[in-house]
Amino acid sequence: MRQDGVTLSEQIDPSGQRPTFDGAAWVSQDGRFWWNGTAWQPIVRREQRLWPLVVVGIVVVAAIAVVIVHFSPHPIIDTTQYGASNYTIDTPNQIEFDYSAQDGCSNLTFVYTFYDAQGIKVQEFPDSFGRAVNAGQAYHFTIATSQPIDPSATHFTATPTCNS
Repeated sequence: MRQDGVTLSEQIDPSGQRPTFDGAAWVSQDGRFWWNGTAWQPIVRREQRLWPLVVVGIVVVAAIAVVIVHFSPHPIIDTTQYGASNYTIDTPNQIEFDYSAQDGCSNLTFVYTFYDAQGIKVQEFPDSFGRAVNAGQAYHFTIATSQPIDPSATHFTATPTCNS
């Protein structure tokens, strides 16, 4: 009972409700205040710190990722470009290109296809000279053509054929 003759159970708490006794103190209905015997005091709740749990979680996920990456099979990624590249028309009777052989071949020939600026095929002829190439090696070819290259040709392709 307070000095003014009103019991705490009859008093109104700061939330406008009747307080309840929790076994240790009188507490407002909304749980935000407690009675210290003289006045209502705000209940100070300790902030829950979850960062240790977050750090542990990150460490566990990182450990699992390391195990998965370390013990899973890694596919071998071959970045080598195989086939012909770096095409150049030098003169009306000479072309050059690079060739990277994926497989070995003792009699490799090419079919040369020439295109104009619009990408329309203007000429095609087969190579008459076979070459030996080793798998995984790069070669540079300078080819003298047996017939003149169409003057409208601006670029070409060299399609390989292994004849062995």
